[in-house]
Amino acid sequence: MNKLQILSEAKKVLSIELKAIKSIGSSFDNNFYNIVKTIFQTKGRVIVTGIGKSGHIANKISATLSSTGTPSQFIHATEASHGDLGNITRNDCILAISNSGQSNELNDIINFSKRFNIPLLSISANKKGFLFSKSDYAILFKKPIEACPLNLAPTSSTTMTLIIGDAIAITLLKMRGFKKSHFSKFHPGGNLGKDLVKISEIMHGIKELPLVKESDLMSKVLLIITKKSFGCVGVINKSMNLV
Repeated sequence: MNKLQILSEAKKVLSIELKAIKSIGSSFDNNFYNIVKTIFQTKGRVIVTGIGKSGHIANKISATLSSTGTPSQFIHATEASHGDLGNITRNDCILAISNSGQSNELNDIINFSKRFNIPLLSISANKKGFLFSKSDYAILFKKPIEACPLNLAPTSSTTMTLIIGDAIAITLLKMRGFKKSHFSKFHPGGNLGKDLVKISEIMHGIKELPLVKESDLMSKVLLIITKKSFGCVGVINKSMNLV
C-alpha cells in the first residue's frame, strides 16, 4: 500500500466507527436509567466482567468507575470460574459485557448472580442471547459493521461498548457530586496528579524546616543541615521571621 492508500484506509475505519457511534443514542433508554440507578444504590462494588476483547473493555470501564467515585473491580470471566467468584459479595452488583451475549465463559458468573440474588446488569448486542435473557437490566446496542474488512475483528462494537461504559461512569460521577478534589485523592500519580496537587499537600511543616537562630553556633548549623537533609538552613530572628 502506498501513502494515499494507507491514509484512505485509516479514514475508512474512522467513518465506519463514527457511523456505529451515532447509533448508540437509542441505547440510552429505561434500561440505561435502571442500570445507573442500580449501581448508584449499590452498597458494595461494581464487578465488571467479560472475556476476550470485551474483557479488555470491561477492565477499562472498571478502572474509569473506580477513579471517578464508584468502587469497582474487574474479574475475568474465566478466572471467576476458578475461584474469583469468591471476590463477589451480596452487596455488589455485576456488570457483564459481551458483544454476542453468548459467551459460555460467562455462564458461571451469571448463575452465581442468580443463586445469591446479586443484581446482574449487562451490555450486549444480542437480544436473543443468554446474557440478555438472564440480566435484571440490559443495555442493548445495535450490532454494527466492524471496521475490519472481514467484519470479524471487534472494532466498532468495542468502541460502542466503551462509550456506553463511559456514559455510565460520568453520569454516576455527576450524581455523586464528584469534584477535582476527590479525583486528586484517587489519582495522585502522573501529569493529572501534578496538575491537581495543592502546595499545602506537599510543603514541609515548620518542624521539618532547617531553621537556626542568628546566635546559634556554626557547629549547630552544620548539625541541622545534616539532620534535615535540605543542604541549607534558614536563619530566623526572635520574631521567627527569616532574615
